[in-house]
Parts: sequence; C-alpha cells; structure tokens
Amino acid sequence: MAGAAGFAVALLAGCTAGTDDQSLTFVSYGEGAYQDGQQQAWLEPYEDKSDVDITLDGPSDNAKLRAMVEAGRVTWDIMDTDAFMAREHCGTLLEKIDVGDLRDSFPEGTLSDCGVPAALFGLMPMYNENTYGENPPSTLADFFDTSKFPGKRVIYGKDPAIGTLEAALLAGGVPEDQLYPLDVQRALGVYDRIRSDLIFAQTYGQQQQVMVDDQADMALVVSARAYSALQAGGTQWKAMRTKVPVTWDVLVIPKGSPHKDTAVDLIRFASRPEQAARFAEISGAGPANVAAEPRVNELQQRVDVLGAEHVDRQVFIDADWWTPNYTSVVQAWSAWQTG
Repeated sequence: MAGAAGFAVALLAGCTAGTDDQSLTFVSYGEGAYQDGQQQAWLEPYEDKSDVDITLDGPSDNAKLRAMVEAGRVTWDIMDTDAFMAREHCGTLLEKIDVGDLRDSFPEGTLSDCGVPAALFGLMPMYNENTYGENPPSTLADFFDTSKFPGKRVIYGKDPAIGTLEAALLAGGVPEDQLYPLDVQRALGVYDRIRSDLIFAQTYGQQQQVMVDDQADMALVVSARAYSALQAGGTQWKAMRTKVPVTWDVLVIPKGSPHKDTAVDLIRFASRPEQAARFAEISGAGPANVAAEPRVNELQQRVDVLGAEHVDRQVFIDADWWTPNYTSVVQAWSAWQTG
C-alpha cells in the first residue's frame, strides 16, 4: 500500500538542520487521505517554522529513484516507500539516517539504518453486513470458508507483501511465531480454496470502489483504505475482530540528496509523537511512533487495529525475511494468479 513542507530548527538537543539547505522535495503517492495527512501533519507545520520551502512530487517510484542515483542527478530529498527498499539498498541507493533520541520510538523490527517508519497498516478482514446479517464471519479462517460463508472476496492482487500470504497461513492454522520462513506454496493452497470467488483488484482505489458498490461480500483490505471506504459511504462493511498482519511504510533519503541534513531534520520532526498522532488522525493509517495518541473518530474506531488496546491482534511481518525473498514471492504470486 505503500507521499509537502520543512523547517530548520533544533528538534532534539544538539540536532539542527544545515543552514545552507533552504528547500526540499518530498515524494509520496499522490492525492488522497494518506498524502493529506503527511502534508497537514508534517510538511506544512515544518515549513511554517522555517525558511525551508518544500516541493511535493510523486508518485513514489523505486525505479525512478534508482535511475536518479545511478545517473548522479538526484532531485528528490525524501521518499515514502516500502520497508524492503530501505533494507535492500541501504548505503547504495539510500543514505543512512540518524534519528537520534527517537531510535526507541518505533515498533520493534520496523526501524532500519536507511528507513524510518512513517505509517503502519493492518490487513483488515472485513465483511459486508448486507450479505451476512446476524450470522457474520468473525475469523480469518471464515474468510477462506465459502461453504459456511459463500460470496465474493476482494483482495489487492498486485503486491502480496502487505500481509496477504501471512493472512492465509494464519487462517490455515500456522502459529504466528512460526510464520517464517513463509511457506508460500501452502499459502497459495489456502487461496486455491476460494479462487473462483476471488476478485483481484489492481489498485487500492479499485478495491475500495468494489466494496462501496456492494460488488463483494468480504475483503482483505489495508486499514487506511478500509477507513477511506467507510468515508466514501461503504458503512455496510464491518471489521472482523481477529488476527491482523501489520506492515509499514518508511521515509528514505536518496543517495546524493542535495539537502540531506534538512531531510534528516524533517524526518525527525515527522517522527515526533505529536506529528505522528496528527498524521494518523487525518490519514487513517497507524502512527509509527509508539508514544503517539491519535484522537480517532467513530469511523476510524471501527477499523482500528493499531491502537495499544489491539496489540494482541497485531502480527508484524518480518521485513528481514521479505527483503531477500520479495522478488521470488511476487513472481510466484503473479504466476499463481495467471496460471
């Protein structure tokens, strides 16, 4: 699932931005609640307190970042991307980032040398209340049981690294502490059970529209998009209170960024509890800082799996396993869909 403003003041004791850095280019995913949250919670407040101007660019594109770095013509300073990119290309395509005193502010395993967690996402199992009435599904296993709960299921088809395979294995009885290394073929076998009832959305927007238009009966959908679906009128969709795979996006700095010091300063600012909380309130994504306390509205409460009260439901993916295996797993996932 996996990105506009800045200032140069001390955010932490002894940490200041370079005085020569008066501009930044921030890259995110395009218009929507997620980018609105970044702009209103991080970028505009940062810009208001400084002489730094920020240009918003996008969409985030790992291949474009690589081309910039390899050509020695880097015009981006910060990009929102997946956690695997930050681990695989640290020190080659990406700069290392020192977050100082904030190092212990993120969920265990989410911070890496070149990627600072920006947002958390739960892969929500949801059901259409119009379909199931007073006998709704309640577990991941129910999502894969078409005999007990018939109906169409919509999932995001392009990238399985959002927890798609972990959800299938959890539904199939694999304990969460034994998920890795992922048994990809076993996970695909679980999806084989419901293949004829699957709708593969090629974008998150398409998945949201399928839900709002009552074209599906269940969904596996990232929590930020689940919130967007409710906002768009899909209030017939209810969350199952079950285990939820959790993924995250990170902020990275391209190798050779012309404004690295200011980019680091902005990332530290965005990672503070106040900014993380405000971002979550606007975007519907989960705050990356564990001390953040967002004030969630009624719709957000309905799809919240990232608050402290839901910690027993959260199953964080293993980014260290996914990093070297990502390409082969995506190939297997794509081949299964077309085979």
